[in-house]
Amino acid sequence: AFLDAKDTFFMVPLQEEDKSQFAFLWEGPQYTFNHLPQGDQRSPTIAHNALAELLQQIEILEGLQIYQHNDDVFIEGEEESPVRTTAQDIWNKFHDKGIEVPFAKCQGPCKEVKFWRSWLSVPTTKKKLQKITVTLRYWRNHVPGCSTIARTLYALMRKKQTWEWLDIHKQALQTSTEKLKAYQSLGPVHPSDP
Repeated sequence: AFLDAKDTFFMVPLQEEDKSQFAFLWEGPQYTFNHLPQGDQRSPTIAHNALAELLQQIEILEGLQIYQHNDDVFIEGEEESPVRTTAQDIWNKFHDKGIEVPFAKCQGPCKEVKFWRSWLSVPTTKKKLQKITVTLRYWRNHVPGCSTIARTLYALMRKKQTWEWLDIHKQALQTSTEKLKAYQSLGPVHPSDP
């Protein structure tokens, strides 16, 4: 299942002590934002972490994985019923906190989901695997062992390598996504990260 929260930047209230950092002048008087503005370079990280805190409160049923990227939430599992239940729990939690999740941007339990205008499923070609490894490339410097774990995936994409998706590749992809999930929930690893 897939949920896409709407306008998360504007849903995160600023603390009183932080409002002075977001003050600006417009035709004389000084104004300040009450909620996180979209243009600030730290906004994506702050909004991501705010949603991650909410997701920490969700009970994850056995056999399920929850992945988050900014305001997008994936729920993965083998059984349809627990995936649907967890997606509904997340939707309810967001709704209770005033975060809008339009039904048009939700995708129920299915074999593949559309993300960033691309359909994500188990890769069947080098090109599809290449789309997935874009995320791994960003995190490889920040997640210990990420490059080593993903090495078998990168080897499968070599020019003269014959495509054959094996259990070792499935395991590498699963381990990589589990590591990413663990490190994303911690927030930024390095102060220079966006």
